[in-house]
Amino acid sequence: INFDISQISKTSRAKNSEKSSSKTAKMKSRDKTLTPVLIIPGFMSSVLTVQSSSLQPSWKDQRLWLNITALGFSSIQSGGKLRRNEEIRSTRMLNAERRCKSAKVSYDSAMEEMHVQYLKAVESKNQWVEHMRLSDDMISEKKGVVVRALPGTAGVDYLSEGALTESMSYVFGPVLKLLRRVGYKDGVNLEAVPYDWRIPPSVLETRDKYFTQTMQTIERLYHFNKNTPVVILCHSMGCKTAHYLFNFVVHNKGVKDGLQWLAKYISCYVPVGAPHIGAPASVRCIMDGDKMGLEAFLSDFEGLLLGRSLGSAPWLFPVETSETINASSIASSSPAPLKNKSETIPQTSQKASMPTSFLRQESSLHVTIPPQRLPLGSFLNDRDVYPTKVRLAIRLGKSLQMRTNYFTITQKEPFIDFDNETWIIPCPLDIEKTVHEYPSIQICLEKPGAGLPKRREKGICDFDILWPIRCALCIVKWFLCCPCALVARVCSFMFSGAMKGVDAGASALGSCVPIVDSELIRLNGALLGKNSTSTDTEEGIDRKLNIVVTLMERESDNELFFRQLLFWRHPPSEKIRLNVKWEPQSNSSMDPVPLWQKSIKFHACDTKQLLNTEGMGRALRLLKETYETDPVGPLTLSSWHPPPVKRIISVYGINQPTEVAAVYRRNPCKHIPSSNRKSDSSELQPTFVLDCDAVLNKQASATHSINRGIILETSKSPQTVIAADGKTLTQLKSGDGTVPYWSLQHCRMWRGQGLAKCDVTVHEIDRAEHRAILNDDRFHKILLDLLGCS
Repeated sequence: INFDISQISKTSRAKNSEKSSSKTAKMKSRDKTLTPVLIIPGFMSSVLTVQSSSLQPSWKDQRLWLNITALGFSSIQSGGKLRRNEEIRSTRMLNAERRCKSAKVSYDSAMEEMHVQYLKAVESKNQWVEHMRLSDDMISEKKGVVVRALPGTAGVDYLSEGALTESMSYVFGPVLKLLRRVGYKDGVNLEAVPYDWRIPPSVLETRDKYFTQTMQTIERLYHFNKNTPVVILCHSMGCKTAHYLFNFVVHNKGVKDGLQWLAKYISCYVPVGAPHIGAPASVRCIMDGDKMGLEAFLSDFEGLLLGRSLGSAPWLFPVETSETINASSIASSSPAPLKNKSETIPQTSQKASMPTSFLRQESSLHVTIPPQRLPLGSFLNDRDVYPTKVRLAIRLGKSLQMRTNYFTITQKEPFIDFDNETWIIPCPLDIEKTVHEYPSIQICLEKPGAGLPKRREKGICDFDILWPIRCALCIVKWFLCCPCALVARVCSFMFSGAMKGVDAGASALGSCVPIVDSELIRLNGALLGKNSTSTDTEEGIDRKLNIVVTLMERESDNELFFRQLLFWRHPPSEKIRLNVKWEPQSNSSMDPVPLWQKSIKFHACDTKQLLNTEGMGRALRLLKETYETDPVGPLTLSSWHPPPVKRIISVYGINQPTEVAAVYRRNPCKHIPSSNRKSDSSELQPTFVLDCDAVLNKQASATHSINRGIILETSKSPQTVIAADGKTLTQLKSGDGTVPYWSLQHCRMWRGQGLAKCDVTVHEIDRAEHRAILNDDRFHKILLDLLGCS
């Protein structure tokens, strides 16, 4: 092997020169002052920790959002070991005797240990939900619970710690790594201001002094870095938080001083994936619930419980197509900054290309049990085993079953008290089709289990008309055929034991059996005939019908035959009253909608109409009393209006299927229990649910898609794009998978507008998803170029 000494020397000189140049670059980077960066995270993007808790004191200082492993319920996900163990155990419980005789005692003991772990995990999950959700006012926390955001960059990097979970729960983690690699240091020129993303912005200030402290953090970064203005880097709802911060400064300091403060301390505003004028997914969050990405752990009810308690959801409600954004609409109630005459207000704004909510047009049938007491003693006193729980079931038509919750009864109090228990059932638009679909109604009384409760047998000591016959049969059975009687008794004993086991197993599985029922009552004639009363309303004509139903004891054919043969008294019976009311569809706009379905109509509605129809008074009160009275204007001034900063660099992804609307229909059967038996689950039962059967018409399906009631814009959806010269053109685009395109590109309207005459630059990244953009190399390059670190 021949070595080329000259080549080796050249290589060594090159390496030495590279080392010296890298050292020189590092020295220059040390001398150069980096532009300080302040990060404001988005919705569900700040780590939340438990500061104190009377419910779970051991959780103090632990991550609440998001650390399900430390909180003890990561193992109860669908398909997990504990969940599978519960399924096997519940099956084996149906045959307890066989399990006890099994030789695999060790396996069973392990199963019971896993069962105990499962119960602890479920309790831990329930406590987690109680810590996460807010009170009924959608502002304050549950009594005894204090949850706050983890301060600093540690609160915005990864939601869940660990090598395996970091890749799935990253927020600004990739961005922080990038900035640290080019010389940024936490607390010096790199800082983050996490916040409690569950509450409205005004409460963030009154409770946590968030915006006041953020101003102090900006001033500190400015002075630490040789009076260098700060870059405000935001993502998702954090962009609205920053927008609110800018107007908060102007509102508190006045227009002149506020603008001077912003010009001095703010270098530029960088919104990433910003829902400037809202996102329709926020409406569905509060209507249908939000499991926050924890579908494997949370039930539908728990998702609804969380979604309807978040006071920040209205902050993301979209600007409706019915709203006109112009000077006249805000002149009478504008905060101080809008009263400056030098300000230019845009006359129009980009809005949704279609309404954000559609409702299927349906009438409704209300079946109500009015206040009354139903005695049960005549049905149950002669039973061998007295039922401890019963419930009332109402069969409407051939298939629809409506049931009350179980009532606990005793021999001392054999009755049920009702207090306006109601069911609401969706029906076709006209009453003729309604009674054709639900032609009859029938009521029965059910008990848990698999068999009818056996009637107590009468002995020789019970004197009645059949006493001589019983006496003769007793003599024949025990004196003339004693062996046969003994065998029959043993067989009867074994059979009754087996039936008790079957009954217990069926009860554990949720089975029930009717013990009392009524005759079939025809509604088609009664509701349309003279027996019903009509009331004129704004929606149309209500039809009401009061029914008195007779409940009779269920009998076998043999019992019925002997009753008729021996002219016994009629079987015991009790009467119960029912009210049946048919309500027509409320009058609504008949504007054309992009939906088609045979013999079914839809109509569009705005967010407030939808919330009002759903009966969500708490959310409407929050909008009126908290958001609309806020002088900083989270839904107006700090939403569609240009922010009072000069330089804006907007970055967002495009061409991902993105939700732009949702189609709802009535809940197939909404149950409103008696007032004395209401619970969280009954109060949160939705009136409207997603209409999974909705179909787009031919024209709409060419540009949009629909999936289980959610309408999505696609890369084929036409968008009105605002060019740099202010002209508009139509292009085929869609949003980033979470925020629609019309909301992302709204910042284009701010060019040359507002108090600061905004200078807006827009970067659209093809196929970049809403969260994944934070880990996208294309975004990283834009950020480094902006900071001068490329």
